[in-house]
Amino acid sequence: MVIDFHHHFTPLDLVTREGFKPGEQRVLMQGGVPKFTIHERLYNMDMQLKDMEIAGVDLSVLTCNLGWDAPVADCRLINDKALEFQLANPKHFVGLAHGPVLEKAGLEEMARAVSQGLRGVTISSQVNGLPLDAKDLWPLYKMACDLDAVVFVHPVMVVQGYAFMKEYDLGRILGRELDLQAAVGRVIAGRVMEEFPALKIVFSHFGGGIAATKERLQAKQGRFGTLKGTFDESFDRIFFDLSGFEGGPIALQAAIAGIRHDRLVFATDYPQDFTGATTQSGKGVPDIRKYIELVRGSGLRQDEVDAILGGTAASLLKLR
Repeated sequence: MVIDFHHHFTPLDLVTREGFKPGEQRVLMQGGVPKFTIHERLYNMDMQLKDMEIAGVDLSVLTCNLGWDAPVADCRLINDKALEFQLANPKHFVGLAHGPVLEKAGLEEMARAVSQGLRGVTISSQVNGLPLDAKDLWPLYKMACDLDAVVFVHPVMVVQGYAFMKEYDLGRILGRELDLQAAVGRVIAGRVMEEFPALKIVFSHFGGGIAATKERLQAKQGRFGTLKGTFDESFDRIFFDLSGFEGGPIALQAAIAGIRHDRLVFATDYPQDFTGATTQSGKGVPDIRKYIELVRGSGLRQDEVDAILGGTAASLLKLR
């Protein structure tokens, strides 16, 4: 079974509210910088199901591009729509719950959606400019542990604190990856992983490609001045998805070399990747199948490959 842990949708109601017309492709701006590209595949679920069949993906984990900074009412709409898709296509879709996590009502909405069937919760790598080790977010981690719900970390849609990333769309291209690496570092150095031993957290985009800098973090961990255990003890509890680099073999090999294989989950970032909507790689939906084969041909044992492609995700999502 192949599970795509990083697969987007956006309800058409929210798309049209932003001033977009059905069928239109355009970049949504925020504060004068690009936020994300809206296009038909985000809300056309029939098209998504056809693409999944072409790609060889059995089940996709739904998150909404407009959900990470949305008010409670919009998150309820997003969560209800994800539940609707999940119930209509239980073999092909499961959803994660969105909510403004700094508000009590946001946490209550997430808990409601999980209680009704969504398979976890999702946040971004910054929350209103706060890092993920901020004490304001600890009620979220406690709630996730109490619910035994996985927490999926997506790159923040518009990065803050990286002034040199404002031009050339570098905020989306590089800033998001820098922010993911910083977020991984902070949940370790900020002792989130030590304080919440039951926390199941998945970082997207290979953690911003953190395998390439892991050795430096290991060597300098004493400078944190915070850890009771070791860097590796916390790092090895974190999960990472294989999205963000559009099936790049170098990124995959770095992850295989630097991250425990049982902490990797297959992912694509569809339909923002592998459709030509936001990249110029020339890769399309059939190239997802090639990415799957790249994982299968990576030199790992068959049981490790099976775990990456679906087994580990199925466990995190508590799928039968």
